[in-house]
Amino acid sequence: MPINEMTIEQVLQIDIEQKNVLIIGCPASGKTYLFNKFKTANKKFHTDDYRDYGFEQSMYEVLDDIKATKEKTIVEGIQGYRMLRKGVQLDCYYPDVVIELIISEQQMIDTYTKERDEKKIKYLRGFNKSHNKIISDYLQLENNHKPEWIKIFNDYK
Repeated sequence: MPINEMTIEQVLQIDIEQKNVLIIGCPASGKTYLFNKFKTANKKFHTDDYRDYGFEQSMYEVLDDIKATKEKTIVEGIQGYRMLRKGVQLDCYYPDVVIELIISEQQMIDTYTKERDEKKIKYLRGFNKSHNKIISDYLQLENNHKPEWIKIFNDYK
């Protein structure tokens, strides 16, 4: 699967009106920032809005809402990793474009120290390790709907 490296500014120039887009990345990588920057008619889904359903069920609720819409979508959030894999497993969700935001571990820790709940830092490494496993699992699945994959190395300060 070809991977394109771009900046946030370059990604924002892409015409996504006729595409289903998924934005993934570790905590504090800039997913919500990028999501909010897109000015599009696509139906927007922020997976954090589904947290009240619980960790397991929230992913299925987002997938159900996506299936129920006839519009093109842009989806953002931590659940995106699991949705990517489960979408292929259940043959129900295939984004046209996956935008993966990447930051250094130190950058993530610094952001949590300065702006978020510092107590959660101890869980971040395990969280990211599970995301890497999910991507690995996803790439091994038989999938005839490979998305365009864009990586952004987000070095915000």
